[in-house]
Amino acid sequence: MNSQLNDPAVPASGEMANEQSGLPTASPQLISGSPLTGDPRHHRAPSLGEIHQVIEAEQEGQVNRLLHMIRQQQLELQRLQAANPNNQSQSSAVDDSSAIAERPGHGTPHASSSHVSIPPIPTGDSGSRSNSHRHPRSSFDLARRSRTPSRSGASPRLRSTSIGGNSEDWVLGGRDESAFYQAETQMLTRENQMLRNRIRELAQKFSSNLLTHQRYSFSSTAAARADFTHAVIGGGVVGLAVARQLAQRDGTSTVLIERHDAIGTETSSRNSEVIHAGIYYGPSSLKTKLCIRGKNLLYELCDKHDIGHRRTGKWIVAQNEAQQETLDKLHTLCKKELGVPTRWVSGEEVKRDGEGVHAACALESPTTGIVDSHGLMLCLQGLFEDAGGVAALNSPVLNITPLGSKPPGSEGWEIEVKDASTGETSSITTETLINAAGLGAAVIHNMIVPSDKRQKLYYAKGNYFSYSASQPKISRLIYPVPEPGIAGLGTHLTLDLAGRLRFGPDVEWIDNPNDLAVNAERLPQAINEIQRYLPGIDASALVADYAGIRPKLAGQDAVRQGKGFQDFIIRKEEGYEGWINLLGIESPGLTSSLAIAEMVQKLLYGSTKSL
Repeated sequence: MNSQLNDPAVPASGEMANEQSGLPTASPQLISGSPLTGDPRHHRAPSLGEIHQVIEAEQEGQVNRLLHMIRQQQLELQRLQAANPNNQSQSSAVDDSSAIAERPGHGTPHASSSHVSIPPIPTGDSGSRSNSHRHPRSSFDLARRSRTPSRSGASPRLRSTSIGGNSEDWVLGGRDESAFYQAETQMLTRENQMLRNRIRELAQKFSSNLLTHQRYSFSSTAAARADFTHAVIGGGVVGLAVARQLAQRDGTSTVLIERHDAIGTETSSRNSEVIHAGIYYGPSSLKTKLCIRGKNLLYELCDKHDIGHRRTGKWIVAQNEAQQETLDKLHTLCKKELGVPTRWVSGEEVKRDGEGVHAACALESPTTGIVDSHGLMLCLQGLFEDAGGVAALNSPVLNITPLGSKPPGSEGWEIEVKDASTGETSSITTETLINAAGLGAAVIHNMIVPSDKRQKLYYAKGNYFSYSASQPKISRLIYPVPEPGIAGLGTHLTLDLAGRLRFGPDVEWIDNPNDLAVNAERLPQAINEIQRYLPGIDASALVADYAGIRPKLAGQDAVRQGKGFQDFIIRKEEGYEGWINLLGIESPGLTSSLAIAEMVQKLLYGSTKSL
C-alpha cells in the first residue's frame, strides 16, 4: 500500500520500484515478482546519454590498452638497444610513431567530442539461454561488449629471450629482436590511429554499425541509410508490444524511446490489471475487436512465459430493473454478435454464492481475469531486446522532423531526443515512426502536424483504494452496471494475484497529466458506491492507495451529453509516409496491447506475423 499518498514517486500497486543508485544499470524491482521477471540480474536499458558514455569509455579504453602495449614494447626495445648499440639509429622512428597517439600533457588518446546516443545493434548471438524464464540479456549489455576485435591474442606475448652461447645477437625465431619490436610497435601505432579514425567515423555516421537492413517497399522510397527501421515512442505496455512485434521482422531494427527512467510508469502500471472480455464497447468498434483478440493473445503469452495471471471471472451486478435491462442487452449482444461467453446469474444464486455481494441479479463473464502488469511488461521488454531491439530510457523527445516532402516522411524521420539525466541532445533517423506515447501521444502528434490539425487529449484520473480487513473474502471481480455520463465502468472491486481486494477507479477530471497523487478526499464517495453492492464492507479498512490517468479523446462536457464514447485511434496518418498514430489508448488498452501490435504491423506491411 502506498502510505505516502501525495508522493507519485512512491510505487503503487501495479507499479515498478526503481533503485535510485544513479548507476546506468539500476534494475527495476518488482513488488510482486513473476518467474520470468524476478531475476535480480536483470538490467534496465539506459538513457541515450548513458549509452554514449559507455561507448566512449570503451573506445578510449581500447586505445589506452594499445598505448600501454606500445609503452611496454618501447621499454623493451630501449633495453635491447642499450645492450646492442648498433641498433641505436632505429629509436627515433619508434619515438615518432608513438607521438601521434598522445594527448598533450596526458599521454592518452583524445576521443572525439561528438555525442552519439544510440548504440549499434549487436549482430551476434546474445548467448545461450536455458529453458528457465530468465530475463534475456539486454541489448545494452550486448552493446557494452567490444565492437572491435580484441588485441589480447593479436600479437606474440612478450617473453624472455636468451643469448646464444656463441652469439651476441638477441634472437627470436632467427629474427633480429630489436627489428621485431620496432615492427610490432609500428603496427600497434597504425592500429591506434585506425581506431581513432573509427571513433570519429562512429560519431559522424553511427548507422554504419547498425544491422544491415532488408528494405521494405512503402508507397515511397524510405531513407536509404536510416539508423533504424522502426522507432516506437512510448514504453508502456502498448509501446512494448508494438516494439516487440516489429523487432521480430527479419532484416529490420527497432528502437523504443521512453521519456521516463523505467518502462510502464504511467497508465500501464496504474490501473486495475484486468484482462477484459470485450463486452462494453459495441459490436463494430476497434475497442471490442482488439480487446477480444488481445485477450486470447494475452492468455497465450502468459501461459507460454509463466506471467502471473488468473481467470477469476467477473460479475456485473444490477441493483434495479433498469440496470437489469442493461445487463439483458449486454447478454444478448455477447451471445448473438460478439461470441463472448456470458452467463445469467439469478438473485437466488447471488445470495447463495455471492460471498456477501448484494444484487438483484448479475451477468457473469467467465473469461475476464487479472494479470501481473509488471511481469507482462518486463516479459515484453525482454522478448523485444532478445529480438535485437534497443530500449532508450530517460529520453524525452524534443522534436520530430519528417524527411522528404512527397509526401513528408517519404525519406524517413529524424527524432531529436534529450538525455534527461544530462540535458544533452542527440538525433536519430528512422524509416517508420510509431506514436504510442499514451498520455503524451497528443504532444508527439502536435510536433508533426500543422496547427489546424492538432489533437487534444482529456485526462480522467482514477483513484484506487486498498482494503486491509480479512472479511469479506471475494474470489471474483465485481463490477456495477455502467451508468451513462460517468466516463468509466464505476468503482468496481478487483483482486491482485495475492487475493487482496482493491476498489476503483473513480473519475476525476484534471488538466495536468503528471498529477498522479491519489486524492484521499474522494474516499467517502467511493465508500458510498462500494456499499451498494458490498454492504458488509468495513469502511474503516479502506485507504486511498494510488491513482492512474486515462487519456481520453472526449472531455467531461461531451460525457455529460452522452457523447463520451470514443474509439481507439490507430491509423496510418494521412498525408505522411511511414507514420502510425495511436491516440486515446485507454481501457481496454492493456488487454488489447498484443492485438494493437498486430494491427500496427499490418498497417505498415499489409500482413501480420503470428505471436
